[in-house]
Amino acid sequence: MNALACPDRVIPAMRGHEDRPMAMAPGAPAARPPRLPGPALHWVDASADDEPALLVLPPPLAARPARLLVCVHGYTRQPLDQLQAFAPLAAARGLALVLPLFDERRHRRYQQLRHPRRGTRSDLGLLRALARVSAAGGFDDRRLFLFGYSGGAQFVHRFAMVHPGRTAALAIGAAGWYTWPDEAAAWPAGLGGATAALGQPVDLDAFLRLPMALWVGERDTVADALLRSEPGLAEQQGPHRLARAQRWAAAVRAAARARGLPQPAPVHTLPRAGHDFATCHRRGDLAGQVMAFFDPHRGPTAAA
Repeated sequence: MNALACPDRVIPAMRGHEDRPMAMAPGAPAARPPRLPGPALHWVDASADDEPALLVLPPPLAARPARLLVCVHGYTRQPLDQLQAFAPLAAARGLALVLPLFDERRHRRYQQLRHPRRGTRSDLGLLRALARVSAAGGFDDRRLFLFGYSGGAQFVHRFAMVHPGRTAALAIGAAGWYTWPDEAAAWPAGLGGATAALGQPVDLDAFLRLPMALWVGERDTVADALLRSEPGLAEQQGPHRLARAQRWAAAVRAAARARGLPQPAPVHTLPRAGHDFATCHRRGDLAGQVMAFFDPHRGPTAAA
């Protein structure tokens, strides 16, 4: 894959996100509907201020409307490692791969779903962008296969809490911190006041029924500069990402058990890996493990 083919331009595939043309500025005319004529990788501009831009890789062949694999970047907003890891696996399964790019200014705190000042919602913006690109590409966006890493893992697990009916399966990679599945803490640390904060209720029972699994590097045990470590949060969730994944998964299992629901929520550790996505994938086959987890939930076409 040498270039990203877009409706209006070609973008070198290995340039970082800082060099890539970004989504439309606030107040700019709405972008025309995207055209997705073939299996090349497309850059799709946002059509509204709260939507993310998208990188979209249609499958080479699809006998039916292709379902969507949505992979969400972390705080540093670098989607290309995930693109390289997941592209061949998505293509082999007939899935359309979508990587949203949440702009640092327009989607501040996208991980928490709500902009702190504007009140705009990153989850709703993503759903609108997916609906638009799915109409253009003939994709099936009704229930999504969700993967996120680091800050992206924060986003996808909160997205699934708020939109369990739009989630087919949930794969969480090394989130820095989590929304606890109870109302003891206020949103986004917990579900307390979530309805008021988001303007819609959280269906916890439906969330707990979702297929979900977690991955984290076995060496992701350092409280680095990007990890939130205020005392109250660290006491509840743990001192580092590995401990936090384990504690949150245990809380999810306990909440499910209290409702009589089966929910294993396994935590998979990746060998000889810290918090770098590329290392987790190279040493632990992270993308391969995630896709193997998704496979049983893809319906009658599960075999790659």
